Amino acid sequence: MSAGPAVREARALTPAADVLPSADAEEATNFSCPPSVGRRRRRMSESRPTSVGEPRERLCAAIAPCLVLLTAAILFRLPLLLNARGVHSDAAIVGLQAEHMLRGEWEPFLWGVRYQGSVDAVLVAAGFAVAGRSALVLMLVPFLGYLMVLAIVFQLLRKDLTPWRAAVIVLPIVFTPAAINGVIAYAPRQWSITAVFAATALFDGAAQSRRPWLRFAFASFLGTSSLYLDLFAAQLLPGVGVFALLCCGEAVSARVARRRVAWCCAGLLVAGALIGLVHLVPSDAGLASPAPPIAALAVSAPPRVASWRLLVDTCLPSLLAAKVFIPGASLYPDLWRPHVAVRAAQALGALVLLGGVLAGPVVSLRRHAPPRLRRLGLLGLTVTATALFGFVASGRPTDVWSTRYLAPILWTAPFSLAALAGLFGARSLALALAPYTISSAVGGWLGFGAYVNGPRPVIDARGAAQDEAALASLLRRRGVEYGEAQYWLSYRLTFLFDERPMIAPLDPREDRYPPYRRGFASAPTVAYIFHPSEPRARAADWEPWLRAQGGRVERLEVGGFTVLLHTRQGPDQE
Repeated sequence: MSAGPAVREARALTPAADVLPSADAEEATNFSCPPSVGRRRRRMSESRPTSVGEPRERLCAAIAPCLVLLTAAILFRLPLLLNARGVHSDAAIVGLQAEHMLRGEWEPFLWGVRYQGSVDAVLVAAGFAVAGRSALVLMLVPFLGYLMVLAIVFQLLRKDLTPWRAAVIVLPIVFTPAAINGVIAYAPRQWSITAVFAATALFDGAAQSRRPWLRFAFASFLGTSSLYLDLFAAQLLPGVGVFALLCCGEAVSARVARRRVAWCCAGLLVAGALIGLVHLVPSDAGLASPAPPIAALAVSAPPRVASWRLLVDTCLPSLLAAKVFIPGASLYPDLWRPHVAVRAAQALGALVLLGGVLAGPVVSLRRHAPPRLRRLGLLGLTVTATALFGFVASGRPTDVWSTRYLAPILWTAPFSLAALAGLFGARSLALALAPYTISSAVGGWLGFGAYVNGPRPVIDARGAAQDEAALASLLRRRGVEYGEAQYWLSYRLTFLFDERPMIAPLDPREDRYPPYRRGFASAPTVAYIFHPSEPRARAADWEPWLRAQGGRVERLEVGGFTVLLHTRQGPDQE
């Protein structure tokens, strides 16, 4: 049926810059809406750049907000970058494995686990090969993956929003709490998240690409492969799956839609088969790695009341910056207790963001919303529901550190807010999100702990690792090649020592690289290392036991470390 005169005239008067892609244009012309809705839709699409012949000024105006976001993200994490030598053991393991890879040792998974692939170690090895071995390079590799996520999210949003509107709703993943800052700066995990967002970007626009079948298949392959990088991606993939199905449903016919779904399934099956094959690859180091924690994805019935209380009282407020926990001298961070007016502002910011995350997808279901924003909104809603349900039902969360299980809510918050952003100007949107943005920025900054002093980043003793350097020098002078320490000290020290000496965990069950344990068992002189930052292992508790083993025991103090130097009676005694 041909379009009527009024429709033809409206099309003729539509500016070229506001012409929607074919699928969107068809939907936009198949319904009538009141003038107010039309104005909102025009406002949502204003300043949308064209892909061909875009003036240089307009391109610069579109890129400028993204550069502002990237710059803000870098400056906000200066405390971590300046204190890169404050690396913890989980990240240090990635750096150690990367060094071993450069020496020809290959492992398909990270040392000691079977649920995190060695891709992070490969990327860090590449960084070491290019820029040299350092804690800063170890930190910059995941940080680069984070910056890629920012760019991907901004680019997806600016297709249907003005650049500054898109920039405003990306702010929740620029100024982030400790649960996300730790992932951004310390490997592993960040690159699995980056892979999920890259897959989302590939699904978007696949229907309009030159080879849709290839792009759908590769996007599905990449998204599924993120599970190999880290099973944490399983929290994000249900939302990406919904997004992919909606992208497939854009087809002009059911036959084309089924074909796209088939190619997505093909990519999924290929990735799944390859992951299965990788699990069959033997370990060069003879690692006795535990099986993948599939139980982590299971749920308990009925849901645990303790998990619900932890969610409501601690972890969700921490994620939304309603509560701020600051690392201190104790094992667990201390709750920040500001003035009542500040707490009120924190609560307001949390309610604004949570309300937007829940309301945005509902708004996206209205017929006038651009299809892409609808898809992104449903992606965000699915991920939010998955994270909340998994937190309460799995029974795994135990303390404030479990806030990391809720992090996917923030990662996809810009998508959840997208449809709402189209209804407001950039200034109004920034004003509405200001309580949360300020609370999150302040909370995230204070969450850096000793790495900040008021508004200034500072280099802390741990971040400079001067005591660790003095300890390494002492142990080398005494001829020590192996030692033991609490897990969160052991691999950190081994990395900072450049494996001279090598430090294994005090508890053999926490071993991630058995060759260290074998070397420790046969060494004639070993060191037991303790530090006040790890009260779970104290020299006073270990010294009587160690003296009862025979041999000679010396107690040494260097910096804040206590060392029990044990010279054994025989090379195989322990």
